[in-house]
Amino acid sequence: MIFKNAKIKILGLLLALGLAVPAFASVAVSPTRIEINANKIKTNYITTAIEVKGDSKEPMRFKAYPGFFTIDEKGEVVIKDSTSDPHDLSKKIRFVPSEFTVAQGKSQKLRINIAGLNQLPDGENRTMLYIEDVNPKELSIPTGRAGIGAQLIVKTRIGVPIYIDKGKVNKIAEIEYLNIIKNKDGLYTDMKVVSKGNSKIRYTGNVQIMQGKKLVNEYELKGKVVGDNNYHIAKQKIDTSKIKEPGEYTLRVVLSYFDENGKRKNIKKEANLNITGNV
Repeated sequence: MIFKNAKIKILGLLLALGLAVPAFASVAVSPTRIEINANKIKTNYITTAIEVKGDSKEPMRFKAYPGFFTIDEKGEVVIKDSTSDPHDLSKKIRFVPSEFTVAQGKSQKLRINIAGLNQLPDGENRTMLYIEDVNPKELSIPTGRAGIGAQLIVKTRIGVPIYIDKGKVNKIAEIEYLNIIKNKDGLYTDMKVVSKGNSKIRYTGNVQIMQGKKLVNEYELKGKVVGDNNYHIAKQKIDTSKIKEPGEYTLRVVLSYFDENGKRKNIKKEANLNITGNV
């Protein structure tokens, strides 16, 4: 059934979580995440701030509110609406203003205070501070069908994660296994990265393809965040573009992360890479 001049309304939410904010979001925040080591702070509280910059074309009104979250085995954020988790900072965080208007092209500082640090449990404590526009935008979208109109309602919500490490903190990473699997579009690494400490790890690294002692290729390993006492299954396509002939190769993953003392740690894991047929 077709209704002339019908409007389709869609609600879109944006969650930045420390990543780049697309242009349509009409808002930017800095910093995109806050990480604090409470063991280096002499007071029982911390103060910090987030700068919110609105649209350059018109004023924007925002509201701010906190919420707890976890990171699952896919490295994705899982929102928790209500929780009794002792590591939840949502009830300890205070911020001003909680609702504010940002003039055209201007910015607003959101001042943050978290007290009672000596009452926090050991390990990682966290919350997400959401910045959400109060007045959603309506955008007209062509549908290509005569008499049919579509309307997109864009409601921007940016999440700034706040982490506080306190007391006895451990950041320990391990590569439990590294396999090579074949898909229709090529070869992939299948790797399980385990976080064995009570605070998350954020890893980066590179992948090397060796033939004997000769380095054939090296490329970037896609980084991820692994939650405390959790794991992440990482799958990434193997770049075989520089392999010119069939044979036995070694694929080596070099994973890097920073421990609880800020020292870089490197972990290596190897797997046999057998190239057959046409390369």
